[in-house]
Amino acid sequence: MWFLSRYDDVYQAIRNPKLFSSEVVSPPPLTFLTLFDAPDHTRLRKVVQPSFLPLSLDPFIEQIEQRAEDLLDAMIAKGGGDVVNDFAIPLSISTISTMIDVPNEDEEKMKFWSDETFSYFGRLARNAPGTGTDEQSAQAFFAYLKEAMERLVRTGSQSIGGHIARMWKDGLLSEKEAKELCAFVFIAGHDTTTILVANAFRMFAEQPNLLGRIRENPSDAERFVEEVARYRGTVQRVSRITTEATTVAGVDLPKGAVVRLLLSAANRDSRKFANGETFDIDRDSSGHLGFGNGMHKCLGAPLAKLETLVATKALARKVGDIALDPARPIQYVRGNNLTNSGPEHLFVKLGRLSA
Repeated sequence: MWFLSRYDDVYQAIRNPKLFSSEVVSPPPLTFLTLFDAPDHTRLRKVVQPSFLPLSLDPFIEQIEQRAEDLLDAMIAKGGGDVVNDFAIPLSISTISTMIDVPNEDEEKMKFWSDETFSYFGRLARNAPGTGTDEQSAQAFFAYLKEAMERLVRTGSQSIGGHIARMWKDGLLSEKEAKELCAFVFIAGHDTTTILVANAFRMFAEQPNLLGRIRENPSDAERFVEEVARYRGTVQRVSRITTEATTVAGVDLPKGAVVRLLLSAANRDSRKFANGETFDIDRDSSGHLGFGNGMHKCLGAPLAKLETLVATKALARKVGDIALDPARPIQYVRGNNLTNSGPEHLFVKLGRLSA
C-alpha cells in the first residue's frame, strides 16, 4: 500500500480518476458514490447532487438556524456540555432527516443504523474490522428506507427521499440502488457535518479571541469555516487503486497499487499553505482538500458548510467565553475505516454573552 501526503501529489491523483480509480473493490458492494467511477458515478450523482446545491438548501436555513439556537441556548443554560451529543449530532441529524423526509421520532434509531452501515461499508470496501452487528443493522436500515420510500411515493413528497423513490418506481434505479443510495445520502448529510461543527467549537476554545472578531464582523464567519475545513477537516483520507503503472514523486507504483490519499496531511503542506500547521482565519485557504476535489468532491460539502456557518454565527452572537473542559479530555472517533476522524466527545464550558 502507498500513502500520498504532499499537496501536489494528492491533488494530481484526486484529479485523475482514470489513473487513480475509486473502484478499489470491483464490483462495488454498495451503492455508495465513493466506490464508483464514471459512468455509474455520473449517473448516480446526478440523482442526488441537485438536492445539495446551495439554492436547494435555502428552504432549510430557517429551520437550521432555529434548531442551532435552541440547542445552543440549552447548552449555555447548563454552562456547557458535550458539543457532539448536545449540539452537532442533533443539529445535523434533524436537518438531513427533514431533507429525506423521515419522521423526527426516528432520528436516534437512524443515527445508530447510519453508524453501523458506515461500519459495514468499511468492512466490505476497506478491510475494516466491522462491529459484528453491522450487516444486520445495515439490512434493517435498508428495509426501513424502502418502507419510507414507499410512503414518500404515495404522498408525492418533494424531498430528496421522494425523488430517489420515484426514480426507483420509474425503473431508473433498482431497489438495491435506491435503498443504498438513500442510506448514503443520510450518512453523507450528517457524518461530515457533525465532526466539522465540533471542530468549529474546538477552534473557538483554542482561539477565543475569534468569537469577538466574528461578533464584530459576521462576514468573517465564512473565512473561519473554510479554515476549519482546511485545518481540521473531517475527511482524513480516501482510497484509490492504480489502473496502470505510474510514477509519483520519483517512486514507481505498479498497476493495481492500493493508494491512500491523505487529504488532511495535504491541507497542512506548507508548500501550498504558508505555515500550514497554523490556524489562520486571514489566509487564502482556497484549494484546500477538506471536502476532497474533482468528481468525488464531498456531496454534503454545501450542507456541512451551511450548518457550520450557522453554528459559528450563533456562537459569536450568544457566547461570551468558551473553553475546553479540562476534566473531560477530547475523545476521538476510532475504528471503522478511518476515512472520517474527529471528536466523538468534546466537552466545553460556555458563558453567556453579557448584555
